[in-house]
Amino acid sequence: NINFESGFEFESQKILISDLKNSKSKKQIEKILKRHDWIQEYSLIFKPFKKEIYLNIKNREPVFILNNEFFYDKDLHPFKYDLSRRGLIVAEGPIDEPKTILKLIEEIESISNVQFKIRKINYSYVNGWDVVSDKTLIRFGNDLSEKRFKNFKDTSNYLLDIGKIPSIIDMRYKDGVALNYGK
Repeated sequence: NINFESGFEFESQKILISDLKNSKSKKQIEKILKRHDWIQEYSLIFKPFKKEIYLNIKNREPVFILNNEFFYDKDLHPFKYDLSRRGLIVAEGPIDEPKTILKLIEEIESISNVQFKIRKINYSYVNGWDVVSDKTLIRFGNDLSEKRFKNFKDTSNYLLDIGKIPSIIDMRYKDGVALNYGK
């Protein structure tokens, strides 16, 4: 009996079940489980005389996908991306610090008055950080300072007051913000 606490979500889970079918011992099962980096924790009850195995698995919960290579959870633990895309945020570019992606996500999602449903985060040396939401492109540039995040929060409050959401919010200017209502 195998129980996935987080539900059946990954292609990797199918592979695990296939791997476990031929395992004969507790040690062999544990070895297989340790190879799967998407498993956060597990409990295994092995009853050899009854030929029963009870396995409870807690999956890592992915927050974003980096360069279509790895999932990252809230603790920034990377695990292999298995092409089971589920509406997660996709981050792309030459990104050395995944914690920067998590910081962007947390800052944008902390603004409760305007809901920006983040779809994609791109980084390039030329444009810096671009966050693509369901309705808006938010350009942060290369400088992700607390001042820039505060300006973004203030801009979001202003947008709530006027009741309009622009197609582009450009935060790259030192003296302010550029808003584009095109599209």
